[in-house]
Amino acid sequence: MTRFLLCSLLMVTLVSASLAQPALYPMVGKIVGTGINQVTRSRTYRISTDTKIYELDCGKHALFSGTPPECGGVKKLQIGDELHFRIEKDKAYIPVAPSVESSGEQKLRILREELKPGKPETPAAGAGK
Repeated sequence: MTRFLLCSLLMVTLVSASLAQPALYPMVGKIVGTGINQVTRSRTYRISTDTKIYELDCGKHALFSGTPPECGGVKKLQIGDELHFRIEKDKAYIPVAPSVESSGEQKLRILREELKPGKPETPAAGAGK
């Protein structure tokens, strides 16, 4: 009987997980630089996609030290990392563990967005704006 209940519970969990609508992160870029926003004293990231360069502000401020904390949750964002994200209005959202953010996403403000020289904007790159 216990085995039957455990199997039933496992099936219900698997079915409900498969029906849940996962957040989509259609944009993919590479982190090519980091910095510190001198106005807000928060960490910034420069992301290069196929057609655009984005400068994103983490929004985390230095409390007791001169260096603001990094974004990314458990695994901090580093130069060279591939970053999956989505854009909604003037924000970029990246997936993180629910233990880091209850929504499962971390929000970064888009400071700058520019076309790469010689690269036309594709419909997918402008999606969500």
